[in-house]
Parts: sequence; structure tokens; C-alpha cells
Amino acid sequence: MKRILMIAMVALLAAAGKGNAAGLDFTLGQATIDMGLFYNGTSVAVDGWAPEGSQVVVRFIGQIGEATMKRKGKVMGLLWMNKDTLHFSNMPAVCLVESSAPLTELGRSGEKLGLAEVAESIAIEPASADRTMLLPELLKLKKSEGLYREDAGVVRLADAKDGRRAFSAQIRVPSRLRAGDYSVEVFAVRNGAVVAQGAKPIAARLAGAPAFVADLAFNHGLWYGILASVIAILAGLAVGQIFKGKGGAH
Repeated sequence: MKRILMIAMVALLAAAGKGNAAGLDFTLGQATIDMGLFYNGTSVAVDGWAPEGSQVVVRFIGQIGEATMKRKGKVMGLLWMNKDTLHFSNMPAVCLVESSAPLTELGRSGEKLGLAEVAESIAIEPASADRTMLLPELLKLKKSEGLYREDAGVVRLADAKDGRRAFSAQIRVPSRLRAGDYSVEVFAVRNGAVVAQGAKPIAARLAGAPAFVADLAFNHGLWYGILASVIAILAGLAVGQIFKGKGGAH
């Protein structure tokens, strides 16, 4: 009996794996994002196949982390000052959502993939904090930084072929991206339900001069201090020469 159950389980897993591969498959244009001295954002290409009749949602999402912020308010109705310390947790560092159709047209499953649902999962301390006021303001801040974004109609879909349809997207990654590990998630949504999904990792790494400076700072503190002192001295001398020249001209 155990042998029969084991064989049946292996067969089910094999069938599930085959179905998932046939339903959704995609590739990334790059496995890493190199952030050199002149890095100012980039685009990550996503190309693949989704089940026929489905819309596609692509998300570039960062690791879940925490953030501490100060809430400003008026003191005695006159001065704007920092009043409370707010602690946000379960918050993605980056969340970029791109879709082939507006998420509101994809049913509840589509809406769950958007920024509003991401915001609802964020925890705020103290518990007495006004979530209805703070969450929209947090989203507004992250959007202004380019770290949160939601764009509809930018994932391109081709005509169906053999039960599948090709899709492609160019995810615009912001310049304020931090070095770390990220994930590109793809969801196929049909009739208000997610019928297939997949994820692939992508890493953002410092390169060139920024990588050299970071290595000195974290692994060679003495040499980093010496280099910083030399740069400060040279900068001071250069500024002195500039102002000296201007003074002589007058």
C-alpha cells in the first residue's frame, strides 16, 4: 500500500510540474543589476508565455524589511515639530507592479497584487497609530521616491497560439535601488483568479568605484579612513586655490 501511495504521489507531482511549466514560463533579460558610478536606473526585460485568455501581472519586489519614521505635527498650534516615532514592519523595500490590464478589471485576485494590498499588510507601531491616514501617506512617499509604482497596460500580450500567449514587459527599475536580492514575480489572471504564477531571483550589486569604496569601508577600515582624509585634504586645497584665484582677480 505504501509503495502504491508513493508512486501515486510522484505521478501527481510530475503532472503538477508539467502543468505549471505548460501554463507559465518566462525569462529575465539579466540575472544581476550592476550599479556603477553612473548608475541612474535601468530596465529589466521579462519575456514569456502565459495561459490563453489570461492577463499578466509582473512585479519587481524587494525583501521585506522595516523602517522608522518621525511624524510631524503642530505643537501648541504654532510650530511644526517631530512628535511621534512610527515603526513600520513587513514592508517591501521596493514594489513595482506592471500589468497588461488595470488590476481593478482582474477581480479580487488582481487587486490583491497591487500596492493597496501591499500597504494593508504593513504593520505600524504603536498600535494606536491612525492607519487610514498613515498608509496613504507612506504610499505617496514611496511613489515619490520611485520605489513603489503601479502601471497598467504596459505588459504587452500577443495573440494566442497552442493554448498560450506570449507576453513581454520592460520593468523600469529606479535609481534609488539599494544593493541586495530582489525577485521578479509573474502572475497569470483569468476570470478573477490566479491560474499560474512563477518567480525568479535578480540581484542588485555595486560595481566599479562604488564597490571599491564599499569594500574599503566594510573590510578595510584603516585604508578607508586614510583615503577619506586624503580626499578631504585635496578637496580643501582645490577649494582654497579657486577662492584664492577669485580674490586675486578682484
